[in-house]
Amino acid sequence: MSTGMGETMRTRAITSTLTARLTPTVPPASQTYEPLVRSVLRQRLTRNIFAFSAAFTLVVNIVLGGEDETSAFARLLSPGTWTMACLKWFVGVLPVIAMRKVYLTSVATPATSPAKMLTNAIAKPSTRQCLAVYMSCTLMLVMLYMSSFTLEEREHLRLNIFVKSRKHPYYLNGRLVFLVLAQLWLAASFLLRNIMLDRFVFRWAKPLKPSELPYSASNLPKLFLTMVLFTSFSSMVYSVAFGLSRMLVLPLLLKLPVVSSIARPFIGHFAKGAWTLTLPISHWSLLTRSFMMGLVTVMSWEFAESLFDAYVPQPIKVGTLTADPNVTVVSGITTQDTIFAHFAYSELAELASDESSTGSSRRTALFGDQKYSPSLWNVLARQTLLRLGQDYQAFLRRGAPITLPAAVAPAVPKPKDPPSTPLIRKAIFKAPQQSPLGSMLDSVSSDSELSKAANAVAGEMEERANQMHIPELFRSVAPSSVAAPAAGAILAKPTSSIISGFTAQLKSYSRNLVVGYCPTWLKELTMRWNEWFYRERLNKVVEVCLPNRELDALIIEALSHFVCTSLVEDRYGVVQRDIPRIIEAFLSFLSAIEDYQIEVNAKYTPPTPDELSRGDTKILEEKERMRLEVARAGDVLVVVSDALKTGVANISRTFGDKLVAFKFPPRTARKLQSFVDYT
Repeated sequence: MSTGMGETMRTRAITSTLTARLTPTVPPASQTYEPLVRSVLRQRLTRNIFAFSAAFTLVVNIVLGGEDETSAFARLLSPGTWTMACLKWFVGVLPVIAMRKVYLTSVATPATSPAKMLTNAIAKPSTRQCLAVYMSCTLMLVMLYMSSFTLEEREHLRLNIFVKSRKHPYYLNGRLVFLVLAQLWLAASFLLRNIMLDRFVFRWAKPLKPSELPYSASNLPKLFLTMVLFTSFSSMVYSVAFGLSRMLVLPLLLKLPVVSSIARPFIGHFAKGAWTLTLPISHWSLLTRSFMMGLVTVMSWEFAESLFDAYVPQPIKVGTLTADPNVTVVSGITTQDTIFAHFAYSELAELASDESSTGSSRRTALFGDQKYSPSLWNVLARQTLLRLGQDYQAFLRRGAPITLPAAVAPAVPKPKDPPSTPLIRKAIFKAPQQSPLGSMLDSVSSDSELSKAANAVAGEMEERANQMHIPELFRSVAPSSVAAPAAGAILAKPTSSIISGFTAQLKSYSRNLVVGYCPTWLKELTMRWNEWFYRERLNKVVEVCLPNRELDALIIEALSHFVCTSLVEDRYGVVQRDIPRIIEAFLSFLSAIEDYQIEVNAKYTPPTPDELSRGDTKILEEKERMRLEVARAGDVLVVVSDALKTGVANISRTFGDKLVAFKFPPRTARKLQSFVDYT
């Protein structure tokens, strides 16, 4: 706008300080919670597991590592003993601890029998890698063991690599081969024991007392006795296997053309001379040395893995280390890793049941949060009910994986024919009249109207004849059109089915041949072993249905305590909106578990007086075994069912008649009424 002075005035909008601010969301667990938990676990690994396992290796090396007449006190003061113990821990124990850390998983093996557990473990690539780690550690320990001897001591113990022979200078020393293979066998046996114990799965544990730690005075003798029995049994089985392989496998191996030319210069002397299963007894000093070396190794492994099992699952509190502990803990439950979820829900359960003023103020701040969208309570309730609902659906499926319906491809619509002018395919001119002779010839031709009518009549007669009952005597003279495809089908049989059938017949024949020449006691022993190895355990079936039962119990405990405290500490009523959903989820899960408990209990029937009077050992043993399995299955179900009953009972006791204000489905209302009447 121009003024009289010729100046120009420009107008502009006034800037406002009012801006649209986005409400932040709860940060993911990978940014807030998981790094803190990893830091605590790292400290436990270095300060507890590494330190105590190294100290145990030193003590075992001092007490059981002496090959001479030196006393334990002299070995304690010897620098060589300390150096050798540190080297043994570094090459023999540290890789095993690192392997446990790398292959620790939260998913239990869904196996109901030892056969299935072993089959699933062999199918995993991690099992082969663990076996390589154990055997590598064993070989390194053997090398350290051999390097600790002088040349004179090695010759005195007869543990040289090659035998002293000018004619055959490359013959391997049988004593050394026996010792090395014995340690490798023991390493494989230790891995098999861990597989049967499902030791690579994270096991949740409550805070341990000092008397329950692996290095306590009550647990060390138990560990020593267990490893002595395990090493003794493994050594006996190895001696038998070594003898049978020398008597049966080695002669056949040396008859192979290529293998014989390669292996005979090194192991050809093993096939000479008589061999019996009692031959290793004549080398008692070698057996003793192999046993003591294996015992020291497996004791160090077992103690280190016991420390790992004891310290890693202990609860972790990291919320108080941050500026906003509620945000840190709530973000922790959003993790996809079940191990971190265990730690997060454990801290939430402690917060929910904390009766101090600090706990009350933290819960009030949690319920009244308006800083995040969705709020902290909405995130907590949604994630908790979602995880609990997933486990509930898995329980209804009895642990079976989710089967997605096959996707049906949509039918492709048939394109419409474009409009077109119809073509006239008939003659438009009048046909000329045919001569009588031409008409007669056309009537008897193959494509004439008369021939077509005759063929139609013949087809109708044949169809009627097929529908009539004709004796097989008359049918046999007719050629069958079905026999040709059948013959073709036999000729087209897959080769794989023929091979599998032949293999099955060969196995059956071999089994019958062995059974026919075996003594009776060996047959019974084999049948018992086969039944034990392949039989499904009822308690294992129930464990497959509830793989996350400890986590579910923590979820139920935390959620029920939050609901109970919300009656006084929830100022805005945000928890009240979710109470019907929470109670319905609890009671639905509880009803499903109780129904399954009835089904499990029905599998056991006590022995009748007639069976007790007859004293049939086989029947009584079977029923006693089923009774034990039913009891163990009940112990699995009671982990979740007791938590559900306690949670619903606490809510009913806290709210009382105020529950009338909520609406529930009829089935849930009837179930809840029983708790209200009881409390």
